[in-house]
Amino acid sequence: MKRFFKVLGWVFLGVLLQFKLNALYGIVFLENLNFHERTYYVKMNLVPTEESLRVLHLETTVHHSLGPDYFANVYIPEEYQVLNKEPYKGAEALPGYNAYKMGMKRKYRDVLAVEDLIIAPKVPDVAAKPLVVHFENLKQRLHADESYQLSVTGKKTALAGPELVEARYPQKLGM
Repeated sequence: MKRFFKVLGWVFLGVLLQFKLNALYGIVFLENLNFHERTYYVKMNLVPTEESLRVLHLETTVHHSLGPDYFANVYIPEEYQVLNKEPYKGAEALPGYNAYKMGMKRKYRDVLAVEDLIIAPKVPDVAAKPLVVHFENLKQRLHADESYQLSVTGKKTALAGPELVEARYPQKLGM
């Protein structure tokens, strides 16, 4: 009988510890859900090179993300040719734009991507057109940004826009 109560005590302790650890996990999950906002960052700059080629440096970040899968697609006007990357056919098609996929990688609570695109204008003069960035998960579009404008005058390519674009949303389940 003594051995029976020993085994029963160990089982009870295991169940109690399992419940306590699950409760702690739930508390941490709810704390993340209720006290942190999900923030999207987009940072772009144009590095000049010889001739009419330019290197477009893109950084995208989803900060305090709870979902497992985030994707970012960058849409560049068709008047520009991207030399080091093929257009991504799996993204939503926007008329007059080619889509390029960002390689999003999870790092703790953030999902980050950094890409360098070598662009060259197809024509000598291009009016300012926005560069479009879409953040998505498997179910929906989470954020769209059109803050940066790309234009060409003569052989000089220019990027207009803020140094860093930030958008904040409250956390919700399923986002």
